[in-house]
This record gives sequence, structure tokens and C-alpha cells, in this order.
Amino acid sequence: MTNKQKEKISVLRQAGTSYKEIAEQLDLSVNTVKSYCQRHELQTYVKVRNSLRLCMQCHAEIPQTPKRKAKKFCCDKCRQLWWTAHSNLIHCVSLVNHTCPVCGKTFQAYKSKHRIYCSRTCYGKSKEVTHE
Repeated sequence: MTNKQKEKISVLRQAGTSYKEIAEQLDLSVNTVKSYCQRHELQTYVKVRNSLRLCMQCHAEIPQTPKRKAKKFCCDKCRQLWWTAHSNLIHCVSLVNHTCPVCGKTFQAYKSKHRIYCSRTCYGKSKEVTHE
């Protein structure tokens, strides 16, 4: 990459141009542009402006750290409350019906060869029975 291309990347990035658009304009790989921008901390105006985000539950401001995935919740309590209230948004395509061999109760759990019992209590009871 030439010095001219590096300068052009800086100018375009500060103007809010995406990695893909810069790569197309300068005939470079998208990954080359992206890694150069990340190494030199070239943020767009939009990214700097969004460095504060509101919690999805309590609407408190959450300061964001650069180079990390944006936080949506201010704390675990807010995250749990929000997902409890919006449980219909959870994609449960991998849930399967199982029958507990101890109590006979039917329960749903993720697909797993290791999940047999409905609770730790039933697991404990199964161990008591085998030791006697």
C-alpha cells in the first residue's frame, strides 16, 4: 500500500465511507483497508457519535469501549429482565422434548447426548438408587 493510498483511506474514513467503498475506490482488499483502519484507530464520525448507547431496559447511558462489540445493557439484571419480558424473541429451534428416567416428567432442553434428567434433584436421586 502506498503513502498516497494511506492518506486517502484516512480522509475517506473520517468522511464516513465504509471499508468496502474505500477498497473499491482504491482497488484494495476490504480486509487490507479494515486492518489498516483498526491499527491506526480511524473511526468514522458515526462511530464516534455512537460511543454512548442507551440500555434497552432502563434507558441509562452506557459508555462504549472502542474495538469491542457494542453493549446493549448496562448490567446483567437489566439484560435478564429484558429477555424475560421478550422471551418470544428467543430462537428455540434446537429445543427437544426429553423424558426424565427418574420422575417420568417431560421437559424441553437443548439437543444434547448428555442431558437426561429434568433437574439436579433427579440426577441426585438416580445416583442414590445405583449405589444401594
